[in-house]
Amino acid sequence: MHDAVTMAVRSAPIKTVAPCEGTGTRSARCSIIKGARNLESAKKFYDWALTASAQSAGRQGGGLPGAVQQERRDAAAGPEAREIKLIDYDFAKYGSSAERKRLLEKWGRRSRRSPVARTRRS
Repeated sequence: MHDAVTMAVRSAPIKTVAPCEGTGTRSARCSIIKGARNLESAKKFYDWALTASAQSAGRQGGGLPGAVQQERRDAAAGPEAREIKLIDYDFAKYGSSAERKRLLEKWGRRSRRSPVARTRRS
């Protein structure tokens, strides 16, 4: 959805919606590494990165407009975060290496059986 939001903010004639059945989410891409040499600086950066002004600056630089700060959300960007129904995602199960391998193998088998895959190999 974030790519569509970026396009909408840049005036593309689209409306971004979330599936009524529910959708997944992912956590922010900002972390503090355990044992960091500059822990206090890392904490300051993390706190700053979550501010409305930092997220606004990121959008001005071409970053994704899906801000954590709801007051900085662009009107054309898409649905309000609180309006999006989230699925009950089991991060421990679906984040495991074994489950990733199982799913990749499953979809690999399915795609090889699909008519589209057979057409491409011909």
